[in-house]
Amino acid sequence: MNAINYLKLFLFASTAMTQTAQAQTAAGNAPGATPQAESPTVEADIVVTAQRREERLLDVPIAVSVINPALMERAGFQNINNMQAFVPNLQINQTVGNSFSPLITIRGLSPSSDTSLARDQPVGIYLDGVPIAKSTGSAFDTVELARVEVLRGPQGTLYGKNTIGGAVNLVSAEPTGEFGGTAWLSYGQWDRVQSRVSLNLPTVANFKVKLSYSGNNSGGYWRNAAINRDFGSQSLIAGRADVLWEPSSNFSARYTYDISDAKGRPTMLAINSIASTFPASLRPLIAGEVFTDRPGRDDVAAQSALQSDFRTTGHSLTLNLDLGSTGLGDVALRSITSRRTMQSRSQSDFDGTTVDLVRFILNNDYDVFSQELQIIGTGESVNYTIGAFYFNDDYSVFNPRWNFQLGGNSSDLSERGGGNKSLAGYGQVTWKPGFADRRLDVSVGLRYTSDRKRARELFLGNTNFRVNSAAANSGVFERTANGTPVTRSGQPAAGARPGANGIGPSDLIPLERSDEWSKFNPEINLVYRLQPDWTVYGRIATGFKSGGINDTASTNAAFNKPYDPEKLLSYEVGSKLTTADRRLSLNVALYHSIYKDFQAGVFVPELVTTNIINAGEAKFTGIEVEGSLRPFEGLTLNFGGGYLDARYTDFVLPSGENVTATYKIPLAPKWNYLIGGVWRVPVGGATFEASANWSWRSMQWGLITPDTLAARTAYGTLDARVGLFDIAVGKGTTLEFAVWGRNLTDTKFWNSAINLGVLAVRQWADPRSVGVESRIRF
Repeated sequence: MNAINYLKLFLFASTAMTQTAQAQTAAGNAPGATPQAESPTVEADIVVTAQRREERLLDVPIAVSVINPALMERAGFQNINNMQAFVPNLQINQTVGNSFSPLITIRGLSPSSDTSLARDQPVGIYLDGVPIAKSTGSAFDTVELARVEVLRGPQGTLYGKNTIGGAVNLVSAEPTGEFGGTAWLSYGQWDRVQSRVSLNLPTVANFKVKLSYSGNNSGGYWRNAAINRDFGSQSLIAGRADVLWEPSSNFSARYTYDISDAKGRPTMLAINSIASTFPASLRPLIAGEVFTDRPGRDDVAAQSALQSDFRTTGHSLTLNLDLGSTGLGDVALRSITSRRTMQSRSQSDFDGTTVDLVRFILNNDYDVFSQELQIIGTGESVNYTIGAFYFNDDYSVFNPRWNFQLGGNSSDLSERGGGNKSLAGYGQVTWKPGFADRRLDVSVGLRYTSDRKRARELFLGNTNFRVNSAAANSGVFERTANGTPVTRSGQPAAGARPGANGIGPSDLIPLERSDEWSKFNPEINLVYRLQPDWTVYGRIATGFKSGGINDTASTNAAFNKPYDPEKLLSYEVGSKLTTADRRLSLNVALYHSIYKDFQAGVFVPELVTTNIINAGEAKFTGIEVEGSLRPFEGLTLNFGGGYLDARYTDFVLPSGENVTATYKIPLAPKWNYLIGGVWRVPVGGATFEASANWSWRSMQWGLITPDTLAARTAYGTLDARVGLFDIAVGKGTTLEFAVWGRNLTDTKFWNSAINLGVLAVRQWADPRSVGVESRIRF
């Protein structure tokens, strides 16, 4: 069945059921509200801020999924890694070797298979309107959220930081100004202890304050036999202070500070294959350390898997001023100012053995400042949003690597850094023509983006440098006309090689360059209300992802050849319906996206990194459906699914080889679906609740080459929770007790894989786990 037939099927189903709403598991609660028990009828509309103003989800002309606090609690949300099981066409991939750099994919559009700080991400993450620009470190603790909004498709004419693939809006719960809070404690297998406390304080002198704390002290399932420590263990402490000042009815200032500080160890990597080029003399040493199936708890020993730490901090100040009624309608002004930092420290073992084959250090330091200004106008027939955005970030990376040293210390070295200054202006106007009886919304938008990026790189390939330091593959640094390295000291270049008893790599001069890209991007969308709770929409949008500099290049020529911007033309139509009794909701979207100069990540095994080249064109076509059914009192069923056909339609390598038919779009499963349910029934003075969720996705390629060793098989996981809730203990205080299970079918699957040429490794997901939890609300 092709995509058009699927569209016909879903539209037929939609029409048969009349009237809309997209709530999936979760009708979003307003900020600061506590989760409410599900009911077979939901009287309140779902309100979102996906378009930078509060409006019904039904009226938003894009595909949006909402995850509310009740669902987050059932799923044990600690960070954004937990989302993929509840939103169709969303996937959270793991960076090989760590758990704090999630690779977010929406509708098959994913980052390259590593998380270089030099690159823009296709999917934006926003915390209360503040862009979280890089994947590295984005698995910070979410502390307490009012809702999560997942926007699929390009977002630019209403967002400061341009995102070509979609956006994840994390909306925190505002201080209430009334004394109260929650405390949660969970204990699971392998000594996984999680805790969370949130406290609202009474209003004092127009100030409302909320303080939150979260902790995660977790062991790992797999034991590293080499150092007698758990793979993937983590000790995390997170906190957030939220202060809201409301001196008058038309002005507010909200300041927040958040911090997440984690100490841990790398996740487990196990060899699943060795190549014919693997040294014959070393084969006996690893004969028992190759696993084609999931290893046992104590089977893997990696002596260099020592550290996986990260720390993030964030300050934000949001000012809102309501000017009231003016000649331009009701006008509100908003300012969002932010500074965020991230540091990560990793010592990783990429061979998963006691033999010193592949190890490296990766230390990242990142700092970003952003400022956004918005004018939001609301009139009888015209609404508008106008914004200006400034973004300035800076990063540095220290990344020595040891390949087949067998205890030696002759490392390759990569030291790199850079930054981006971005300026943008955007606007969108929505017209509600009177001749259509206010059933029709016509919106046009325009965005201008200007990015100026700079990068520096010093790379020294130890072995090649020792053989011939003037060779092109000896590294990236300043050279004379004949290729000889230029040293700061004027001494021979041989002394720059690590272990050569000279000055060392600091004697070499890194390459530097800067480039600038800019683009105008228009958009038009239509929304028509067939009935008050049944809307259909259409959207034509363009997108832009800035070009960049390969700061992980292995030659001067590669560093000095920037990759071009990626440009998008996207078409989308959809329908959002809810039945009159609100027992059934169903949303359908069909999209077709054409990418020019698609930024494809080419993995370089010897450097354990990815460089970007431009493919001529790629096309993504798909359909997605989601909804909820409440057949009788107390029971809610949720469902969702997506189909995706993603392929290159023009891809010629720089060598001239045409790979259009053979290269793949990585991390883009053709099929995915989810189904879940919640049953709530009164029991005495409390409520019994049972919930379960099954999520499945088909096979997907791990790299752009059809490499079966890096591919991921189809898999599905089942999570569930059973408990007693709303146990009244007096004075407005309630207790909850529950038992939960993750991956209850004990599915064996790997969530990341990498082929290093001479060997391939897999990062296996955790097996079945169970635990208990308790929560008090007061």
